[in-house]
Amino acid sequence: MQRSRARDVAAAPVRLSFTTEALPEEVDLLALLGGCEQREDIVAWSRRGRGMVGWGRILAVKAQGPDRVEELRSAWRALVHASRWTDPLVRPGTGPVALGTIAFSSASRQKSVLIVPEVLIGADARGAWVTTASLSSGSFQASSSAPSGRGGARALLGRIPPRGPSAQAPEPVPQPASVLPGALSDAEYVAAVARAQRRMAAGEARKVVLARDVLVTPAAPLPTVRLLTRLGRDYPSCWTFAVDGMIGATPELLVRLEGGRLTSRVLAGTARRRPNAGTARTRTSAEQAGLSELARWLEGSAKNNREHELARASALTALEPLCSVVEAPERFVITLPNVLHLASDITGVVAGDTGALSLVGALHPTAAVCGTPTPAAARIIGEVEGMDRGRYAGPVGWVDWHGEGEWCIALRSAAVPAGGARPGAPVRVFGGGGIMPDSDPVDELAETMAKMRPVLGALGVLGETD
Repeated sequence: MQRSRARDVAAAPVRLSFTTEALPEEVDLLALLGGCEQREDIVAWSRRGRGMVGWGRILAVKAQGPDRVEELRSAWRALVHASRWTDPLVRPGTGPVALGTIAFSSASRQKSVLIVPEVLIGADARGAWVTTASLSSGSFQASSSAPSGRGGARALLGRIPPRGPSAQAPEPVPQPASVLPGALSDAEYVAAVARAQRRMAAGEARKVVLARDVLVTPAAPLPTVRLLTRLGRDYPSCWTFAVDGMIGATPELLVRLEGGRLTSRVLAGTARRRPNAGTARTRTSAEQAGLSELARWLEGSAKNNREHELARASALTALEPLCSVVEAPERFVITLPNVLHLASDITGVVAGDTGALSLVGALHPTAAVCGTPTPAAARIIGEVEGMDRGRYAGPVGWVDWHGEGEWCIALRSAAVPAGGARPGAPVRVFGGGGIMPDSDPVDELAETMAKMRPVLGALGVLGETD
């Protein structure tokens, strides 16, 4: 794999060659992941069984600092212009594609990255495809540790069990894992919330989003693929991702751009669900009644509605200069296994040739993950939160050769060592919440625990969020 600074790639782009072809088989991405468990270089992006899974790395383009998104955008554009490809399908996700994860803060020590995989298998409502990439010079040597190229992709697909729950092998029961405080203990996080509230009361900001982390060490090795499979199974309505050590199942769509039309989902305002409350298919009438009551409480909560309106307004303010049309219907409630959120779906038509990464740069950081006003909230976060978020709450997603793609916010996520979690190599799990002047600090701590529940469950932490 070649590693290059984004500015160097923009100035002297690497020449790549891509070939996309349709696959005759229907692809189950979760089953496909199961065939890749020994790989340490998996990238994945999926929702409701659709998306993409890749392996092998031709190129990793990296950037850091306040211009990191623009540097990645310029590098990708230059790389696409220098490359050649065959793509008879010409639809979202085919042809040249890079997957990326971007640091939350311009001051982060962690670099932002776009990864071009050697093999990328995609699936949408119209079928499946495989794209292979190589250096045009022919100097690239495929890894011999696992299948690569079109033949390797087809061989892997041939080993996947038939689609359907009866064909899936039972998954090992998660083993209990140990959990230690990260940058702040529970008591220190509560105190940090109170400090942020005092600064808001003094007029510095109207909303501040504070996050925390915990360190999880599993009792037995848990490959990245197994964690992804659990997240995709338990949170099918979320976007499940794995890019360069960041994994998660996020419910928040920062921006999707397709055919010049954008979609963005703003989430802010949260109600915690009781653990093990059942799914839509299994919950009892009493549980359903309780869920409906919780949704009514959330819709009527003055604090949560103010929090949501600030996040919604920040997204509209960022998008309107870049779009010829922007629409934002009334907010609504979405239900997830761990929480309920107030949500707003924003749609629009971009002006000119504005691409997905330009939209990402304009939107990030939203008030949903930073606060408002943005500079003041970011300053309070840097002085009160006590940690470098890295790529947590930063953009994560993919971009294609049109400049279009799909990007979410890396929530419900963790930083995982190469190859996955294992004894002696802690996983850094994140959770955060929007702090308002009238927030209850202890309640905000409980909200972060609820938001950690997806990844903690995948890691085998039993009962930690009950």
